[in-house]
Amino acid sequence: MQSFWNYISNLGTTKEEKQSDRKPIVLCNQLNFVMLITMLFLLIYTLIGQELTNNVLSYGTLRVLFTILLSFLNLVLARYGYTKLSRLSLIFLPSVVFLLGPTMIGYVQEEEFTYYPYVVIGISIIPQLLVHPHKEKFLYWFSLSYYCLLVLFIDRIMVYFGKPQLVESYMNNYPIVDRINTFYLYYKIAQIGLFLFINAGIYYLRLLNFRFETELSKKNSELNLQNKELKEQKDEIERQKDELINKEINTWQKLVSIISHEIVNSAIPITNLAGMTAQMLEDDTGTVQKPEEIGEEVTADIHHSLRIIESRTQGLINFVKATKSLTEIPKPNLRKIILHDLFERISILYSAKFKETNIKFEKTILSRDLCVNADLELIEQVIINLIQNALEAMKENEEPQLTLAASKNEWDHIQISISDNGTGIGADVLERIFLPFYSTKANCSGIGLSLSQQIMMLHHGRLEVSSVPMKGSTFTLIF
Repeated sequence: MQSFWNYISNLGTTKEEKQSDRKPIVLCNQLNFVMLITMLFLLIYTLIGQELTNNVLSYGTLRVLFTILLSFLNLVLARYGYTKLSRLSLIFLPSVVFLLGPTMIGYVQEEEFTYYPYVVIGISIIPQLLVHPHKEKFLYWFSLSYYCLLVLFIDRIMVYFGKPQLVESYMNNYPIVDRINTFYLYYKIAQIGLFLFINAGIYYLRLLNFRFETELSKKNSELNLQNKELKEQKDEIERQKDELINKEINTWQKLVSIISHEIVNSAIPITNLAGMTAQMLEDDTGTVQKPEEIGEEVTADIHHSLRIIESRTQGLINFVKATKSLTEIPKPNLRKIILHDLFERISILYSAKFKETNIKFEKTILSRDLCVNADLELIEQVIINLIQNALEAMKENEEPQLTLAASKNEWDHIQISISDNGTGIGADVLERIFLPFYSTKANCSGIGLSLSQQIMMLHHGRLEVSSVPMKGSTFTLIF
């Protein structure tokens, strides 16, 4: 049933039409269908009554039948796309078929003088529902004027065209007309007042409805825009999430690769050397020789081999300990640190080294009172790591220069930067520079920068780097 109602409602509409254009068409189809069903039931009821009372088919029954045909014709017009014609027919023709048509041929019953004006008032609601008072001003006011004139003159039209003998053969006039004429002025004022009240009330309610629809449309547009932005943000978050997952996977793969590489590099020579040492203790048949059978030279080689094994094993142990240190960073003991005092500590600590290596050292600070809440020892460790890296990068520079600076960025975050004019860092290395165990230097664990980044993360900050090959690098601690 619901699907059939939707089918009737959407006759003549297309998906491309705006909602505001579809609404009057849908309402017109619904009114036509309701009128068709109502009149159909009325016709069935009337026919059954006439059959039971043996009455002949009357003009009133024909009037109901013509109204059914009108409603059906309007639906057919809408079905084939003549929606404007169907709407105009519903606005003007029901009063013609139901009221004016029978009246023009003289079919007027006495009681119709009392209820016809109110039927006209009721029908006048149809154009209020189907016509937009702002977009279709002429049609709107013409239709209301049409019904207003009908309310004014319907009784006069009935008197002029009425033929009582068509209804009752014994009647020659309408006694009720004489009765109405005694208070006709008040009678007509009441009808016009009711007409104006109903239509003015509907007009006002429609204006409110238009205003609310405009506001609702505006809000819907804003919500659609917000939904679009949220969807874009959600897609961006999903993209970043996927990117982070991929980076995390790549990081773990690189980490496993580096750890495996370090362990294998240490294990292979240990294994080979252990095998060679075992062979020194055996004769040609593979039997272990007695101590007195082993010469001093072989004994010395075995001792040397064992020392090498010990050294490489200790190196492997140190590597594992360094790996473990990444997960055992102590929780920061936050307190107020005056950056000027921190810079002085660093300057004193490296004063001898700077003189020895002929490094021009500068420290700049925004204000002597500039401070951060941090763990002094951990932050000092980070700065020391970065200075050590800078010293390594400036080894080949004839005029090395190191700058330690503290300032505030555009977001009012405090930042400490360590800048050098060393060899710089290539773009391919920058992508992996904070990766644990990654290092371009020989005999380096590669955990210094990774450890420094983790310390900054524990301070809810971050460590950033910028570099130009052969010109230098700048590491920045942002709090």
